[in-house]
Parts: sequence; C-alpha cells; structure tokens
Amino acid sequence: MIYILLFVVPLLAVLWFLNFTTFLKNLNVDKNTQTQIILGALLSFMLVFAIMYGFVGLH
Repeated sequence: MIYILLFVVPLLAVLWFLNFTTFLKNLNVDKNTQTQIILGALLSFMLVFAIMYGFVGLH
C-alpha cells in the first residue's frame, strides 16, 4: 500500500499538472480544450481515489 502513496500519487499529480498547463496554453491560444477538460476530470478522480485507497490501506 505504501507504494501507492510513493509512486502512483506523485505520478498522477505530475500528469495532472502537465494536463493543466496544456489546458492553460490551449485556452490562451483559443484552441479546443475539450480533451484537456475530460482528461483533467479523469485524472482528478484517479488522484483522489489513489490517495483515499492509499490512506485506507495504511490502517
């Protein structure tokens, strides 16, 4: 369970940050941002689920 907190959560956080910066870049250039919105929602769900699963596994 500790591997989830050490590897999966930081990996998802980096992917979420990269997606967010791509979203802001596309928003600034007035490109289509639908892909980044959907991917951001999915990554947010996965990140919160991994954090909750990791903390429950520690007890």
